Amino acid sequence: MNIFMKYSGWLTGILFLFINILHAQDIKEAGGLYYLDSKPYSGAYSTHFDNGQVKMTMNIVNGKKEGKVLLYFENGSLNEIRAYKNNEMHGRWIKFNENHVKTSVAGYKKGLKHGKWFIWNDVGVLIYELKYKNGEKTGTWKSYNDKGELINERNY
Repeated sequence: MNIFMKYSGWLTGILFLFINILHAQDIKEAGGLYYLDSKPYSGAYSTHFDNGQVKMTMNIVNGKKEGKVLLYFENGSLNEIRAYKNNEMHGRWIKFNENHVKTSVAGYKKGLKHGKWFIWNDVGVLIYELKYKNGEKTGTWKSYNDKGELINERNY
């Protein structure tokens, strides 16, 4: 096996990545939609920090966000997982701090707050438990102190 055959897969991958990076620079966002050469873009899209680390990745269909959007801290660790359907917030959103501690879980349906929401402090202690239905507050909302002890309840 010659050296070209040995490294051709690796070289092809690097070339593909380089072309995608150049291609991604041509994608423009306007009014919440993504375009390539003035046409709605479909495909994977990512942005990067100045240090080269991935900042955000998402899938775009006909110019609209579709599915999971992943946001990262500059050190490369995961910051947020967002969900979209036809460019609207739809599904579960999860947020982490830089210490990899989950700090919130939220839900959306057709762009509106929907379902149970949870918010934790920076060390992972639950401090709020909320619920929405079609963008409106509903059910019993609870708040907790830094020890996780229930300190307040409010019904909607």
